[in-house]
Amino acid sequence: MIERATPIHVATINGVSVRLFRGPAAGPDMPWHAHEELLAALALPRDLRRALKAALLKSWKEVCHTVEIDGEPVLIAPHFVAQGLIGMAQEVGKGITTTPDLVDREYACAGVAAMNALTAHMPAAEDRFTWAMQAFHSQGGAS
Repeated sequence: MIERATPIHVATINGVSVRLFRGPAAGPDMPWHAHEELLAALALPRDLRRALKAALLKSWKEVCHTVEIDGEPVLIAPHFVAQGLIGMAQEVGKGITTTPDLVDREYACAGVAAMNALTAHMPAAEDRFTWAMQAFHSQGGAS
């Protein structure tokens, strides 16, 4: 059975609704994203989106999760996957398109809103900052 999930934030990124989620770990974690929605926001051709999803599942299947939302399966992936995907699109699109740069900015804003949702129960700014740093480290951030 697939675990049910509820988005903690929905952002419009390049005109596409992209849902962000609490990660599956019990402790602090960066927001996760609906992977196919982020691919769509990057305005990549459908065949390339399929190839990138297949490559993700082949190489990083253990870090991704499928959750149920409104009775439908949705692949969610951690923040570092989004960063890698957006960075790849920026590199490939240099001199051709500015869409990845727009997606990068809008995803960053969405991430802030999602982190605010994840830490809304913490009244002290210092506690929210500590939690965010722990989340950053849980996804392999610098120590």
